[in-house]
Amino acid sequence: MTQQENITRIRVEYTKGPSLRFTGHLDMQRLWERLLRRTGLPIRYSQGFHPRARLNLASALPLGFISQSELLDFWMDQPRPLDEIHQKLADNAPAGLIIRSVQVIDLSEDALQVQMKASEFTVRFFETQSQDLLEQKVSEILSSDEIIRKRRKKTYDLRPLIIDLQAEPLEDGQVGLSMHLRAEEGATGRPDEVLDQMGYTNTDYIVSRTALTLENG
Repeated sequence: MTQQENITRIRVEYTKGPSLRFTGHLDMQRLWERLLRRTGLPIRYSQGFHPRARLNLASALPLGFISQSELLDFWMDQPRPLDEIHQKLADNAPAGLIIRSVQVIDLSEDALQVQMKASEFTVRFFETQSQDLLEQKVSEILSSDEIIRKRRKKTYDLRPLIIDLQAEPLEDGQVGLSMHLRAEEGATGRPDEVLDQMGYTNTDYIVSRTALTLENG
């Protein structure tokens, strides 16, 4: 095989736990660069004076959020067995980052950001919520024809970005929220903006992303 034919694209599904809650998107990229360097795998780097590991994160997670399902692609100059890749990533991952799965992806596939369609989230409140009141707030959101808000000084309609919103019991018996929001380029719904519209501040809850939906997923 030629060097070009040896290039392998790997997709990793991983968690971002509470210890990484306040690690921002750019810092997560740097964290992954360090992690990949430590694995000793044949990571593919960019050309130039300051080579960087070639990697691609699916979707920026807002600061303060955690996640059960994040996606990242990286490239290698030579193939390796998937179990070896998984083990080396797991051995070098920091606390809070758990490697859930590793798979080979076709080199011709679009970038993860281009494939993104939607995200699912669970919201847990720090104080017990009335289910009736929470369901009322959900009903008000879903029955709205439009929800005009501002983001970065630009006006937008939040309502079409909400695919689904429900009040639901969590594992500990408390009532929380599940959200299914669009996550396309130029049309991404943010849970914190939905919650702000419902009258909650970011000190009232913790948000966990539970799934990412890709175009071909």
